[in-house]
Amino acid sequence: MLKATETENVIKSIIQEITRECASRGVNITDNCAAYVIKLMVLNAEHGFISDRPLARDDVQLLVNMCVQKLSEPRSPSLATIQMQVYFDTNFGSRYDIITEHRANIQLHTSNLIKAIIQTYAKTKEDLEKLYRKMVVTTVTSSGLGNPNHPSVLREATAALSSVFPHTELRQFMTISRKDKERQISELTQITTGIRLFNRDCQKGGEGIEDLPNLLQKAITATCSSLETQLQILLEGLSVLTAAAESCVRTPGKPEREELYRLQQVKKEAEGEEGTEEPKTLHKISRKQIQTVLDGLATARQLEVYLRKLIVEAETSHQVLAELLDTLKSRLTSIHDTVRFRTAIPTTQVYPQFIHLSEIWISLQDEMVLLSNINNLAWNLKKYSQVLTVQVLEYIDKDAVKQMVGNRDILTDEDRLKATTGLKIDSTAMKCEVVYPTQVTDFDKIPLQYLGFCAWSLAEGGGALIPGNPNMGLCQWRGNYYAFSSPAMANEFGQDPDKYVISVLQLMRKKPELINLLQLQEQVAAVHMAAELPVKKPQPVITRDSEAQTELHPIPSHIDPTYHWNEWDLKRDAIKLANIMKRKTKSVQTQSSYHKMTIASQAKPQKTQEIQTRRDRVSCVPVHQNYMYSLLTHRDDKQFVLTPDLFKNN
Repeated sequence: MLKATETENVIKSIIQEITRECASRGVNITDNCAAYVIKLMVLNAEHGFISDRPLARDDVQLLVNMCVQKLSEPRSPSLATIQMQVYFDTNFGSRYDIITEHRANIQLHTSNLIKAIIQTYAKTKEDLEKLYRKMVVTTVTSSGLGNPNHPSVLREATAALSSVFPHTELRQFMTISRKDKERQISELTQITTGIRLFNRDCQKGGEGIEDLPNLLQKAITATCSSLETQLQILLEGLSVLTAAAESCVRTPGKPEREELYRLQQVKKEAEGEEGTEEPKTLHKISRKQIQTVLDGLATARQLEVYLRKLIVEAETSHQVLAELLDTLKSRLTSIHDTVRFRTAIPTTQVYPQFIHLSEIWISLQDEMVLLSNINNLAWNLKKYSQVLTVQVLEYIDKDAVKQMVGNRDILTDEDRLKATTGLKIDSTAMKCEVVYPTQVTDFDKIPLQYLGFCAWSLAEGGGALIPGNPNMGLCQWRGNYYAFSSPAMANEFGQDPDKYVISVLQLMRKKPELINLLQLQEQVAAVHMAAELPVKKPQPVITRDSEAQTELHPIPSHIDPTYHWNEWDLKRDAIKLANIMKRKTKSVQTQSSYHKMTIASQAKPQKTQEIQTRRDRVSCVPVHQNYMYSLLTHRDDKQFVLTPDLFKNN
């Protein structure tokens, strides 16, 4: 949370510094415009701004300088486009958002009155009268039917409210809960509004109520007519700029000759040289003049897009108004049929109809708010168109435009479609798939990339916005559909689609005003981190088969037993070396070790041997016994000895 707050503060300080620098140069810009330019500049990775990294002071100063330089360009079509985009994106919203904001403002204005009614506990008769008057004022203010300060409006609203909510019910109203009070006030406002509208239709009232149906019909007709006129005036200048931009694009199938078509020269057939296709350059046009023409074309196309959006919104309001008027007429007829020739009518039959009538009228008020918003946008866009005509188009060298156009026919967008009617894109030798109108049911609803402009011309022409013809076929590549102004351009695109797609993204970095125009916000944001995009395709590598014979092991293998690959082993060695640096080492040399040489010894290989452990054994030795006999009978020393082999006998 703290990091987000710091980032927001940095952005605010950058915006303030940009506006201050621009003001010192005599250029007044809004904070929204400065923030929008910052966003566009950050999308270009060539500037080195990374969204995940906080900006250093040098980066901030670089960003400020680039934004100030962009915003202070004199009579720049690019700056006019950016200012137009900022204004339109800030003020243009969907029908739902505008209606929701309008109703929220009404609730905000009446919230204090409703709060006072809910919190009031009247005790005296005067307090009850004040409370009832507050309820009448609330019904008038919430419905928008007149000014409650006018006595006639207040009397009519009081009579309508008393017919459904008499004074005697105030005491019971004060006893109910807060939510029930809010709900009842809302219902009383709707019923009272319906009664007043019905009385107006009966010509028995209607004080302060405007004739919204007639006002809306006249206003919508005038708005549509004004927008169409403004668009037609713009298209006249667009046709000339488009014809001039076509001269900046080389002819498909022919190589670029030192930017002859794109940047400096105008192709024109040489006079008196028949049978040759070589162009003769009569005048040279500077790069700045060509870029000014292309930028002016982008500004005019952006204005065209916004005008067409407003025309669509006006036509939608016209259709909704027609439906509301039919519903209003049928509801009033139904109420007349319900109350005709009847003195007592059940509330369950008439109150819902009054509520519905009130809702219809509120919808008419919403259409009035929407139409007012469209007129405000159209008026400010008209000022931008005047700026475009006076400052931008007048700044463009008319002679240069004439030279660029040459003998070309100035065609409108409709004429270009007619000129290529019947042509089809050949899908052979193409990497992308070609989709024809006959293959798809809802072909007109397919979203076209680059807003339907020719993808090949946009890449080859450096931002030339040439309308494409979808009826020739669409090239489908990576889920996107591309239109082209000629089959030859589509064929070149189909041979290498990625080359042209990446080239367009690279162009968006140099011309950020085209990002919003061509609706490429997501694609540019997806690649804004890439510093360089592979625009050019690498040359193919030529290979051939060959054989070579090498020695099996030209270098004897060597295994270092002290080699360490583990990072932690290396860290331990580093720690040992670091510890040694802090130690005091000594060495001693003796006579015995002087001139000591390394001696190698050869060991005898090991031999397999066996070892017998101790084991208990038992053996029987012979017992020798001698028997001497006749010892008593013989008196001499001769004795008789008998030695039997008893062991053997046993």
